[in-house]
Amino acid sequence: MTDRDRGFVKINGKWYRIDLNTYKCADIVDFSPRAATPGGSVIHSELGLYQPLMLTDWRHGFGFHWYTDAMGYLRTEGNVDTRHEGIAMMFTKPVSSDTDNDAKEGFTTFNGAVWAWGADGLRKYSGGAWSNVYSSVAVNFALSTGSYLFYCPDGGRIRKVNTSAVHSDAGNDSNAADYKWLIIHNGYIYAGKDGSNAIHYDSNDDLSALEGTTSDPNVIYCGGGGMATLGAFVYAGNLYVSRADGLWMIGDDKVARKALDFTAELSSANFRSIAVHNGYVLFPIRDQILQWNGLRYVDRTPNRLTDTFPYVTYGRFDNFVAVGNFLFCTARTNEAGYTESLLCFDGVGWHILANLITDGGGSISAMGYDTVNNYLWYHHDDDTADVTYYIPFQGQSVFPYSSFSTTGTHSLITSRLDMGFRYVTKSLRSVRVEASNINYSDGTGGSERWLTVYYSIDGGSWAEWGGSGNGVIDENGVVELTNPLGTTDSTLEFDYAQLRIDFHTNTAAQSPILESVTLQFLMRPDEAYGHSFAIIAATHGEHGNFEDTRTAKEIIAALKTARASKAPIAFTDPFGTESQVYISAMNIQAQEYFGETEGDVDIESVVAVSLVEVGRGIS
Repeated sequence: MTDRDRGFVKINGKWYRIDLNTYKCADIVDFSPRAATPGGSVIHSELGLYQPLMLTDWRHGFGFHWYTDAMGYLRTEGNVDTRHEGIAMMFTKPVSSDTDNDAKEGFTTFNGAVWAWGADGLRKYSGGAWSNVYSSVAVNFALSTGSYLFYCPDGGRIRKVNTSAVHSDAGNDSNAADYKWLIIHNGYIYAGKDGSNAIHYDSNDDLSALEGTTSDPNVIYCGGGGMATLGAFVYAGNLYVSRADGLWMIGDDKVARKALDFTAELSSANFRSIAVHNGYVLFPIRDQILQWNGLRYVDRTPNRLTDTFPYVTYGRFDNFVAVGNFLFCTARTNEAGYTESLLCFDGVGWHILANLITDGGGSISAMGYDTVNNYLWYHHDDDTADVTYYIPFQGQSVFPYSSFSTTGTHSLITSRLDMGFRYVTKSLRSVRVEASNINYSDGTGGSERWLTVYYSIDGGSWAEWGGSGNGVIDENGVVELTNPLGTTDSTLEFDYAQLRIDFHTNTAAQSPILESVTLQFLMRPDEAYGHSFAIIAATHGEHGNFEDTRTAKEIIAALKTARASKAPIAFTDPFGTESQVYISAMNIQAQEYFGETEGDVDIESVVAVSLVEVGRGIS
């Protein structure tokens, strides 16, 4: 006697006789033509077999590690500008301007010129050239008031220069010395002593009455002694002074009161720089950026840069500069051979505009906006070759100035694209790239500009679409790239993918423009099958040469036990194929009453059963 003599199907270790004509097996996995989209809606089959996933807006910065909507990308590399609605383009390259190794710690403008101060004194940029103005001793700070530029020699008496370029001492006497910072507020100029919590002030335009001793009647002590003030800023009509342990507000009564307490996070990195941007104050506390509205603050720290361990993140935030709707700052990666980048905050997300240091050498010691020339200045403080650079801004526009890099790699890298189903395999047939300002023949011409598309599958290495030279976007409008493997009708299969778009130009005045990327994909989840059939529940039923010893009631009870199982149960179909299933539905239809048998009511029945195989990749 064989198993087939016991029945056609086996459920949960028991054989059952079925009406073979009722047996059906169907593929229950419905894929791309009726796939759910990340937004939760259903794509119907009339839209075609392959479905589109479109990325149309590159604003709001890096940090979207999984695709959630049409905005966002993981990061950029090189000089790429993603701040503007609907486009991504190259960002202006820096220009080397001062290479005499004079270390700079800050910039300001006065009398139609740019002034920089630092360890080598005071320098001036005018007429396209730099010159030494004061080099007797290091300068801690400089403040432009319109009539004068005041500067603070380290350890020396405060000085001033007027609009006629005449330099002279400022302050009441020689005790008006060794100041670290200056600020104007409500008719007074405040001056913080270097290495001290003492703040002196004077209402005279030329600071002729500024003193610097403990007996000065115009002195304010900010917090307890032993901890120096770092700087000051004006926000919402109030004057605030920073120390490593918090912020103090200086009232009209010239008393310092603590506004924010960071004693528990005391660090020399706190308040390294401060800027007021779009009605908020932003400042670093250790390696976080906090945004403060005068009452409470929120964390605005950029997200991590990479997806895999060891994760690359930004820290050492410095050189905050607000220009228009944007906040610029510098940040350093947590790698040994770190990169120090120029970041931009648009009020919602962060953008990497340029990598200013790529070899882990030195730091960006100063940055400032120049309203005279419309430049963003920064200084690379290096042990071997200090260099000052500027990035020109476009007049009457927030778009980058047309002076782009013609060398190097400049890329936009998308987030990890899983189409809303992390563990369902997708099949990618093509990408459609919408671009403009493209001019390409072979990439060697003097005015050519183009894009190149690369892909990464499930975290793998980058490969150019279709092989070398085949991923080039060489015309304006929508270009569809097919055959990613370089062979006819090839596709890519993956759980998640990333795209990298490289920007190229052979002329500094032109940039290719990326407007959208659309992936044409097919959902290919693992298959699963459903089975349905009618079991004959009869007392001592015969099947071939086998007589079942169970009563009808016992057969039905065994099926109910199998139906109640919360774990999958074993199933053998009429073809002898074994699988793990759940009983998803069961319907009992009585057929004929035979009284009682072995103490059980004997009612021959037909039990309609539906089973669902356990899926292996459904999410």
